[in-house]
Amino acid sequence: MNIQRLEQHYQKIIAMFPQRDVFTTLQELADILYCSKRHMRTLIIHMQQAGWLTWHSQPGRGHRARLTLHYSSQALILAKAERLLDRNDMHGVLAVLGDDRQYLTQLLRNRMGYSVHEDRQSLRIPYYRTLHNLYPGTPLRRSEVHLVKQIFSGLTGIDETTGSVKKGLAHHWRQLTPLCWCFFLRPGVLFHDGTPLTSKDVVASLRRSATRPLFSHFRTIEAQGELSIIIELAYPDENLPLLLANAGALILPADHLQRGNFASHPVGTGPYQVTENNDWHLVLSAFDRYFGFRSLLDTIEVITCLDNTGQGDVTRPFALLSSSMSDVEYVSAHGEDFSAAADNRILERGGYFLLCDSRSPRWQSIEQRRWLQQTLSPALILHNLPKEIRPLWSPATSLLPDWHHQIVSGPMRDPWSRDPVHQPQHLRMAYHCQHWELPRLVEACQHLLAAHHITLEAIELPYDAWARGEGQADIWLGTVNFTLPEKWNVGAWLLGMPLLKISISGGDQQRFADWQQQWRNKSLSSQQLTAEIISDGWLQPLFHHWMHITGSEQAQGIHLNNLGWFDFTSIWIEPHEISR
Repeated sequence: MNIQRLEQHYQKIIAMFPQRDVFTTLQELADILYCSKRHMRTLIIHMQQAGWLTWHSQPGRGHRARLTLHYSSQALILAKAERLLDRNDMHGVLAVLGDDRQYLTQLLRNRMGYSVHEDRQSLRIPYYRTLHNLYPGTPLRRSEVHLVKQIFSGLTGIDETTGSVKKGLAHHWRQLTPLCWCFFLRPGVLFHDGTPLTSKDVVASLRRSATRPLFSHFRTIEAQGELSIIIELAYPDENLPLLLANAGALILPADHLQRGNFASHPVGTGPYQVTENNDWHLVLSAFDRYFGFRSLLDTIEVITCLDNTGQGDVTRPFALLSSSMSDVEYVSAHGEDFSAAADNRILERGGYFLLCDSRSPRWQSIEQRRWLQQTLSPALILHNLPKEIRPLWSPATSLLPDWHHQIVSGPMRDPWSRDPVHQPQHLRMAYHCQHWELPRLVEACQHLLAAHHITLEAIELPYDAWARGEGQADIWLGTVNFTLPEKWNVGAWLLGMPLLKISISGGDQQRFADWQQQWRNKSLSSQQLTAEIISDGWLQPLFHHWMHITGSEQAQGIHLNNLGWFDFTSIWIEPHEISR
């Protein structure tokens, strides 16, 4: 019998008998459903077999039977959703539950983790926000950076264990002159839609990259046949192969601008392809025709419909990321577990920072910037954070934990010392939305500035607007993570992010351009550049965050990376009966 039709009949019965334990007759039930007694008897048998009800009949004509309904209307809906979820039919689940996230959260809490069905391995990971922008070359947060590197490939890549350059779409390259490089493409590489990769795709992608600060020294990019390209630079860059492994240089189809919804449903050549991406979940499936080793994990689902606690109770945890919940929730859920073995956590390579906007009249002298750094020092901010989460925050002395830089010592003065006496004291701080801890940091800064009779206005911006510095603010609050090789990526971030271009040189764009050239020719290291910027007081590092990952004993090859995630291509699930 059609299960959907049977569910409709049951819903009508439970609507008539909400008490769920009654005495009735077949005829009364048949009248409710407008069917014959014979058909009603068949329906009762099928509903009993489904476990929905129990029918205790009494011998003798006219005796009433006891009907016990085991499922409420809501429970029946959830049971149906469970069956659909067993078949990985998320569309069906959403059709049944509608927009009620409470029901879906209840259903999915115990579905996080791994599953093995007919030798296909899948993993569900909870996450607290949607992941709609997977478009290389646009402002990307750390989770999106991790994901695009699973979906797309570059001419080169980075070995996650050594930080050294490795081959990617290019199987070989050669520096023809100090300014001219040739890259040779692998034959037979396919995009996820089956389209062959050619030099035209590479040329179109890198010309797009050349419009951004980090790639501004690209003079020309030309195809040499179907499987090689020539890059000519404006000035030498020995680290060009390393630069081409950057997320901003990943290779897209040449016609990506003509493809609808490319940001949320991109097409690349990487080990995983996007098969679904909506407000509820992101589904990545292993690309069987990937040019490298085929991934061991078949499917990865990032569930984005959980409530603000992040997790709830998770059974069979495979990979539980601390970044998927707030620090308060993490400590509450795990108690002292966050101080467990060192191999389960790493100190963030990067962290939270404050940036003085060079366009603001408040920071035109280093004395004013010294005042801000003392007023909003990491130690004072930490004191204003909840006590239980302080062990997760390590005060920063630079952008990397093993670096130590500080502003040049000297006199200080507040930004209003030359203003009229009665002028209101007011500052504006911009931060990006959808981040657990940034509002908490803003509140701490507001409290500290209020002690100086200063009002701090918080401005919440979409991430792309924040990353471009689009807004009127005196101070910018943000966070950054540096992937391997970390020192090189510090320089790439400082000289490649539009927000920083506005201010780290004090608004002196010639100085900024000189830094770019000196960094590329290796006369200025990333550490020297960081020291110069921090000594001027434009950038103030605040905290390095402890990042954690929890995995099950079946999780093989899972290691926390600098982005707070793990490489999907290297993990697999050992069958439980073997792992024991």
